[in-house]
Amino acid sequence: MNTKKTFSFFILIFTCFQLFAQTDKIYTRAGDVLVGEFKSMQKAVLVFDTDYADKEFQIDWTEIDGLEIGNSIIYTSDGIRYYGGLKPMLDKGRLVRVIAKDQEIIMPLDDIVQITSIKVNLKERIIISLDAGFSLTKANSVRQTSAQGKASYTGDKWRFNANFSNVGTVQKDVDPTDRTEGGFTITRDIYRNAMIMGGSEFLSNSEQMLDLRSTGRLGVGYYIIRNSRIYFQAGAGLALSREHYGGDNPTKANSFEGLGLAEFNAYNLSDFSFMAQMYTYPSFTDWGRWRVNADISLKYDLPLDFYIKLSYIHNFDSNPLIDVSKNDYVFKSSIGWEWD
Repeated sequence: MNTKKTFSFFILIFTCFQLFAQTDKIYTRAGDVLVGEFKSMQKAVLVFDTDYADKEFQIDWTEIDGLEIGNSIIYTSDGIRYYGGLKPMLDKGRLVRVIAKDQEIIMPLDDIVQITSIKVNLKERIIISLDAGFSLTKANSVRQTSAQGKASYTGDKWRFNANFSNVGTVQKDVDPTDRTEGGFTITRDIYRNAMIMGGSEFLSNSEQMLDLRSTGRLGVGYYIIRNSRIYFQAGAGLALSREHYGGDNPTKANSFEGLGLAEFNAYNLSDFSFMAQMYTYPSFTDWGRWRVNADISLKYDLPLDFYIKLSYIHNFDSNPLIDVSKNDYVFKSSIGWEWD
């Protein structure tokens, strides 16, 4: 009898703890109410965990009518960061009450661009994507393979992004070509929509006889547009490049350069997302020389975290150190998988 009472007591305690933990509520525009644990909201996708589902819910931000969540960091389109919770205002139409320290603000859900639960651990702040592609042309016996990987971490004020890609081409009676590039960027928010950025990138391209170009950069940036659907940021800074060309007459050089950058990202297009990014490097060492790196991609999400992607990458150099083409570009299609 005592054993049964003890067992019942522990069941009651466990149930109370579960009910206490499941205090967050999500109200959808379809009239559903989800009770569970809020994880995050970024790029117009809300992540929510419940005990009655095998995996976390991912809900389009436009389908949310209200939230009731606890300690979180709330980022708004004008760059303000609030530490507190949210209460719904269901009779007002997509309005919420932000309850922060010593203040209470009413705002539209569309003014909120990101929410991070203070309870979210390191693993849940990381996103990793991998994709690969293959093409074969019988007429001229051309085989092309591509592989790409990306990783990102989003913290309260810090962000980290890294990428790596390789494209190889093999053709009968022609020397194979190989193009490899990658890099990383670290960003620190400093005031509202302003940030400081540092990072590095590298490029190796056998077709242009470029054994390696590595570039370190440091600058400041600003979100010109940032909402729950899109963001556009621009920035400026300084860079230092080291180049090593091969061929019959190997050439090495260092270049002190300026830095201009622009990035546009649209992620509330149903299952599509679009990204366009450009880095511009005007040289101070070799006056009149410009380098431009552009990357454009369109991604379509598939079930089970798979996706297909079309990408276009273009590199321009107005005055290469040796006699090679000023332009180099890659167009590729690939299928991939994302872990978040």
